[in-house]
Amino acid sequence: MKVRDLMSYPIATVRPEATVLEAIKRMAAEKRGSVLVARDGLLKECLGIVTTSRIFLKVFAEGRDASRVSVSEIMTPGPLVTIDLDASTEEAARLMREHSIRRLPVMKGGALVGIITSKDLLECVV
Repeated sequence: MKVRDLMSYPIATVRPEATVLEAIKRMAAEKRGSVLVARDGLLKECLGIVTTSRIFLKVFAEGRDASRVSVSEIMTPGPLVTIDLDASTEEAARLMREHSIRRLPVMKGGALVGIITSKDLLECVV
């Protein structure tokens, strides 16, 4: 099976100057566990990723106010580990295991076109 068959799209994004609260609202609205950080929707220029885990560790666990912290302060910065649209799901699983990550941005011709998660990969076996 190919990554294209399981990936999620469209991609949820926020600007680097957005607040963490804005990112949380975006994730909630789109029912996602992460948002990619990009300037004004420029998906060829992914600056990083913010996950719910990162928000808990870098904002809530430290007692910070999510409305006063910018996404750029807490994001996992790029370059991110990515995968090609036509790669196999086995390759996606290998990359996730190798880099201890649960989300892989999906690329086609240098542009972000989706994201595949460990949860998506579970659909292959269930």
